[in-house]
Amino acid sequence: MSRAAGLRATGLGPTALVLVAGALIVLIWGQEYAGSVFVLSACYAIVTAGMAVQIGFSQQIAFSQSVFMGAGAYGVALLNGNLGLSVLEATPLVMIGAGIAALALGVVVTRASGLALAVATLMLPLIAVGYVTSASYLGGAVGQPLTGTLWPGDSQASVAVGGGLVVVAFLAIAVFVASRVLRSDIGLELFVLGADERTAAAMGVRTPRRKLELFVLGCVFASLGGAAYAGTQQFVPETIVDPTAELALLIMLFIGGRRSIIGAVVGALVIQYLQGASSWVSVNILVVEGVVLTIVLLVDAEGLAGIAAAGVAWLRARLGVPGLMAPVAPAAAGTAPAAGLTATGPTAGPAAADAAASGTAGDRSEAVRAGEAVSGGETLLEVRGIGKEYGGLTVLDDVSLSLPSHGLFGLCGPNGAGKSTLLNVIGGSVRAERGQVLLNGADIGRRPPHERFGLGISRTFQAVHLVKGRTVLDNVAVSCLASHHASIITRITRSHLADARAKAAAALSDLGLADIQDREVSSLTLEAQRMVELARAMAPGPRLLLLDEPASGLSEEQRQRLAVTLSQLAARTCVLLVEHDLDLVAQVSERIFVLSQGRLVFDGDPEGFRASPVVTSLLVGL
Repeated sequence: MSRAAGLRATGLGPTALVLVAGALIVLIWGQEYAGSVFVLSACYAIVTAGMAVQIGFSQQIAFSQSVFMGAGAYGVALLNGNLGLSVLEATPLVMIGAGIAALALGVVVTRASGLALAVATLMLPLIAVGYVTSASYLGGAVGQPLTGTLWPGDSQASVAVGGGLVVVAFLAIAVFVASRVLRSDIGLELFVLGADERTAAAMGVRTPRRKLELFVLGCVFASLGGAAYAGTQQFVPETIVDPTAELALLIMLFIGGRRSIIGAVVGALVIQYLQGASSWVSVNILVVEGVVLTIVLLVDAEGLAGIAAAGVAWLRARLGVPGLMAPVAPAAAGTAPAAGLTATGPTAGPAAADAAASGTAGDRSEAVRAGEAVSGGETLLEVRGIGKEYGGLTVLDDVSLSLPSHGLFGLCGPNGAGKSTLLNVIGGSVRAERGQVLLNGADIGRRPPHERFGLGISRTFQAVHLVKGRTVLDNVAVSCLASHHASIITRITRSHLADARAKAAAALSDLGLADIQDREVSSLTLEAQRMVELARAMAPGPRLLLLDEPASGLSEEQRQRLAVTLSQLAARTCVLLVEHDLDLVAQVSERIFVLSQGRLVFDGDPEGFRASPVVTSLLVGL
């Protein structure tokens, strides 16, 4: 790894950039108008750095930043004016207070996600500005002055330069913390959480805890920005908490680049300098901000950071810099990257296809028969009397089945029979109204998906649920993370992302996918994407593997390659396969269950499955 790459990986690169550039600007122009605008911009940049983590990467939009920025500013003003504490002494106190308040509020509002979370916090700025303007001890509509400064110097110049350097240090700390978190294993969790909360939970991410931690982190960052604002401006206006201030913060984030810490900082600088450009711009700032935001996002949805990244990529491509060209295009037809997948390593595509095609629908591999030899062991999964209704419609009606510790078991039925619902009940994303789900004799029916993942239940989905914008390796690594039981704060000092990637690389190699691990997942064929999802489910070594229609959309040749892989997985673990391809189910399963209208109507071996008139009448033409 190069020195530059190492600095980026540790978060020291962005931190050093902010610290050095910011210090130079303050030292050179700190006593001039440009320097004062930069310091003000840096106060807002502290807030937007936290927003990049909470909103940009994790998609947890909350209208709380202006409120907690105001809390930090007013808190410092009160502690300075009433108790005589210096601004530097008051700052950690208001941050602790903001963290406690955010924790109490977040426990309630973070039960919602995405748009619902935004709606749940939409009224916070209106409530805050209403309270501030009516509270005489906060100065009401007049505002609250400070008697002290962020840096108590002997002259106006030393106060301006010293205070500016302290703000730059605060900003560098904020950038360092945000960068460390996002480059850690928890950073990968947050990316997946933002892309698909359901998938994140199924892969072991403790989504309620992560959302609460993000909310608290963003609010603490905002309070630090507010403290810096109060200490440098020596006055806190009531407008700091109103809805237009919240809107301005969001515009700063999206103009700079919601998924870039440095972009979020640059966005704050751009908006603040626009406000100070002229009196007309200052009066019509919302119009100007709206026009700038529209133009920037039309050019690149990732803001100025995206525009800069695209420009650098274009320049490198023009210069012919090796290894930095555009992402690899999908493989041409007939050369799918997942060709020849086996559970023991990569093989030549044609050979694997021939081996898979040589079996008939009535033959099962030696691996399946080996699974049968051990399937008589202790019961792994028991489903007892499961019932589930949606709006009065019965989806599952007294369903009971049991599975041993090894083997592959098919689950079939017409559309709407309840197959996926049963998988969701076992996986924890749907809670049954009646019945029990037992894993090794312990009732797990009330446990959430991330806890069931920790107990050894892993799954794939009917539609491919991979995280676009990340590599194949990272998509698999999310199921191997050691951070599922850690807090965000611990990732400031250490990360185990490299360990998770090593486990993911082993799983990909095991399925013959090592050659595509560095590709972005959206560039893959459907077959390769389904195999990546299978690798992700297998990487943590689950005791129970739930597969929801893994052959959907695949060609006959691709299905035969999948059959080889599934047959070999049966010797390792217990697999419950939901599939419409009856030939595939009969080929790889040692026992098959059939659901109809929510009830279990067949339970038997493949021979009985083919011969059953009940099955034939239900599934002909399926």
